[in-house]
Amino acid sequence: MLKSSFVHLHGFSKAKEKTLWDRGILTWDGFLLDWRKQMPLLGPDAMHPILKPSIEALRQGNVLFFGETMPRQEYYRVALEYPHETLFLDIETTGLSHYYDNITVVGWSLNNQYGAFIAGQDNSQLLDVLASAKCLVTFNGIMFDLKFIRKEFPGAIIPQIHIDLRFLAKRVGLAGGQKAIEKMIGWTRKDVPGISGETAPILWHSYRRGDLQALRDLIRYNHADIEGMKSILDCCVKKFVKMRALPKIPFVRFSKLKSKIIWETKGKKNVGGAILLKPYEGKDSNKFTIFDLNTLVPLEETPIAGIDLVASESKGTGFAIVHGSVANTQRVFTDDEMLSLIQANRVKLVSIDSPLSLPRGRTTVFDDDPNRQEYGIMRHCERELKRRGINVYPCLINCMQKLTRRGMELAGKIRALGIPVIESYPGAAQDIMHIPRKQAGLEWLRLGLKEFGITGPFWEQEVSHDELDAITSAVVGLFFWAGKFEALGIPEEDYLIIPDLKIDPTNWFRRKVLGLSGAIGVGKTTAAQFFEREKGYVRVRYSDVLCKILLEEGKKPTRSNLQELGWGVHNKYGQRWLGKKLVEIAGSAEKIVVDGVRFPEDVAYLAETFGPRYIHCHVDCSDVVCRNRLSGEAREDRPYKIAQAHLVEQGVDRLKSLANKTIDNCGHLSDFFDQLSAFESRETLCL
Repeated sequence: MLKSSFVHLHGFSKAKEKTLWDRGILTWDGFLLDWRKQMPLLGPDAMHPILKPSIEALRQGNVLFFGETMPRQEYYRVALEYPHETLFLDIETTGLSHYYDNITVVGWSLNNQYGAFIAGQDNSQLLDVLASAKCLVTFNGIMFDLKFIRKEFPGAIIPQIHIDLRFLAKRVGLAGGQKAIEKMIGWTRKDVPGISGETAPILWHSYRRGDLQALRDLIRYNHADIEGMKSILDCCVKKFVKMRALPKIPFVRFSKLKSKIIWETKGKKNVGGAILLKPYEGKDSNKFTIFDLNTLVPLEETPIAGIDLVASESKGTGFAIVHGSVANTQRVFTDDEMLSLIQANRVKLVSIDSPLSLPRGRTTVFDDDPNRQEYGIMRHCERELKRRGINVYPCLINCMQKLTRRGMELAGKIRALGIPVIESYPGAAQDIMHIPRKQAGLEWLRLGLKEFGITGPFWEQEVSHDELDAITSAVVGLFFWAGKFEALGIPEEDYLIIPDLKIDPTNWFRRKVLGLSGAIGVGKTTAAQFFEREKGYVRVRYSDVLCKILLEEGKKPTRSNLQELGWGVHNKYGQRWLGKKLVEIAGSAEKIVVDGVRFPEDVAYLAETFGPRYIHCHVDCSDVVCRNRLSGEAREDRPYKIAQAHLVEQGVDRLKSLANKTIDNCGHLSDFFDQLSAFESRETLCL
C-alpha cells in the first residue's frame, strides 16, 4: 500500500493524491513513468527527487520514515504494507483505572501466531514482539492499553506506527465499543459465551484464588478480542476503498492471518508461543488489611459510620457501623434515624458516599444558579478521579443535584452534634483496594471486604449492595483515622477522601492539636498560655480571626463587638469558614493549642482536619469565680451575665460531653496547671 501512497510527500494533499488515483496513477512506478514522459530529457531511469527518500525507506524497511512523514490517520497504510509484521495487541486488567489498576494479561497476534503474557510470569516474549513489530494495532489503545503498558513496562519499545481502531472505525461510520462494532460487521465470537469486559476482572480474581479454568477463559476472551480487531481492520479498509479513499488494488486480509491458542502441555512443552497455565506466583504489592491499620491507631476505640446515601428519604439508604473489625449494617430512611443511630453508637467519625460540597463559585445545587455557566457542575476532586481513570458523576449533573443537597444538609446536622464527617466514594476505594465493585456481583464485593478483614453478619446474611457500599465508606473512614489516605480537592470545595496504601502516615501522627472550651472566664486563655509557655505549643484563637476583621473595619475588639461579629460569621459563613481561617494562622506547626472552641461544629472541623491528633479539653468553673476574674478587664464592656447569655456562648455547654477531659479550675492556679500537664501527658501517650 505504501507504493500507492503520495500523501506523505511534500506538497501532496489527499485531494491531490486522489487525483492521481483517478488518473490511473496508482503506484510510485506509475508516477515515475508519467513524470519521465513529461521530462524525456532526464532519461528512462531518472528518479523524481521527492520520491527517492520514500523508495529508499521502503527498500530498507524503515517504517520510522513513514511514521514521521505520513499523517497519523493514514498509518493503517503501513499495516497494509507489512501485514506479517503488524502486531495486534489487547490487555486485560484488574479494572479501568490506569492509576490504580494493573495488567493481568497481555495478548498479541503477530502474523498468525498468538501469544500472551500473564501477570506474575516472564515478560520477555512480550517485550520482544513489541520491539520487533513494525506496526501496532489496538482498540482504544491510546486511552487505555498503552497507558497501562507504559506504566508497567517502562522500558518497552512500542512501535511508533500505532493504529487505534476505535478512531479508525469511526471514520467509516462504525462507532461504539469493539463488541458493538463486531455485531455491526457480522463477526461472531466463538468459545467465549457470557464473557464480557465487566466479567474479565472477575476471572482474574478467580484465578488468583486457584481457579486455572478461569485463567483459560480469560485468555480465550483476550484471543477473541484480538481476532475481532483483525476483522474490524479488514472492514475499515474495505469501506475506505468503497469511499474511494483508497485505490482498488489487492490487499492482504488480516482475518486470513488467523491465530490459534496453543496450550503448553507435557506433549507440547516449549512450543513457540505456547501458553502455560499454572497457579499464580506473583506478588501483591497492594495487599493491605484492617490489621495493618490497627497497628497505626487503635480502631477498637473508634466506631465509624458509613453511609451510602440516596437522594430521597422515601428510599432506603445503606447504613453501616464498623467498630474495630466488626460491621453491622441496615437500611434506614430518614436523617433522624441516622442521627439517632450515630449518637446511640457513640460514633467518632461519619463517612458519607455523597457529594458534600459545591464547586467553587457555585451557590446552589440547581441549574438556576446564576454562577452555573461560569463555574460548571464539577469539583476538582471529580476531575482528578476522572484523570486517574475512575468514573464518577459530576456532583451537580441533573441526576445528582438532590443527592448533593441532601448530603450537604445531613453532613451539617451531624457536624452540629460535634461529630466529624468526611466525604467518600466507595467505587474509588474499591478500585484502590482491588476489591471488585458491586457491578461484578455482591459475592465478590462481600469476599473482598472479608479478605480485607471486616467481619460481621454480612458474611452469612443477605444484605443489599447499598449496605456493602456503606461498609466500604466506613472502611475509608478507617483509612482516614489511621492516616493512610489522600485528600482530593481544594480548600474552597473541601475534600474527597480516598485510601492511600503507600503513604507514610508518620506526619499525620506527628502533629498534636489541643482544643480548649468553656464558659467566659473559666481560664481557657490561661490554659492556652500555659501550653504555649511550658509545652511549646503555638497558640491560636478564634478571636484572632475576628479581631483582624474588626480592626479592618476600624472597630475595637471589645467583648460586645467580638460576640456580635462572631454570631454574624456563624450565621453567614458558618464555623467551618472560621475554622479554615484559624488553621491558616496555625500553619504547619506540629503542636497547636486552640483557645475558644465554642460550637460543636468547631470540634467536628478540627477532628476532620487533624483526625485522632485532635484532643479536646473542657474547662469548668463556677459563675461566681468567673465573674470575679473578668471584672476590670479592658475588653469587658458588657456585664458578665449579659455576655454569658449571648447566643454565641449557647453551644459551649454541649461541648462538655464532647471533651476528652473536663478540668475544674475553681482552685489554685498551680493545681490547674498540674491537671493540664497531666492531661497533656496522658493524651500524648494515647496518641
